[in-house]
Amino acid sequence: MRRVLAITGILIASIVLQSTIFARINLFGVRPDLILVVTICFGLLYGPFPGLYLGLAGGFLLDLAGGGILGINVLTKALLGYGAGYVGKTVFKDNIFIPLATVAIATLAGEITAFLFLTAFGWQGRFFNYLFATVLPLVLYHLILMAPVYLVFLRYLNLQGKGRI
Repeated sequence: MRRVLAITGILIASIVLQSTIFARINLFGVRPDLILVVTICFGLLYGPFPGLYLGLAGGFLLDLAGGGILGINVLTKALLGYGAGYVGKTVFKDNIFIPLATVAIATLAGEITAFLFLTAFGWQGRFFNYLFATVLPLVLYHLILMAPVYLVFLRYLNLQGKGRI
């Protein structure tokens, strides 16, 4: 129960930080997606289905807070959380390069998926402009954020090896 409350607190804190402080910090011209970073950390440490569930919850809260098209963040975060959990089952998670590589790939996959959904709903963006102006700076931003977030998950929450929620 304590871990459920801790994860819920981290999820709510991530939404609050993302919509307040990080909304004003415009590093590389983009805003970070803390929910994605937290979902990747959680999926890597707990497995596919807990990553899926946290991605669903975080994506839903993000869609509600953002006021955009409901469902884009739910779908992408859930799939990426599941994918990170699947990767977490087969790799050595104490090596910091694994979460860094996972968040980079997840950011690329999530943003390309969001781009495809937005173009399906009539958004008139150019893919390569979006890739170089938004996606690649966002990957760099997430790489910077992933190390401290992952270390918090490993050290302070003591989630690794503790079983399922």
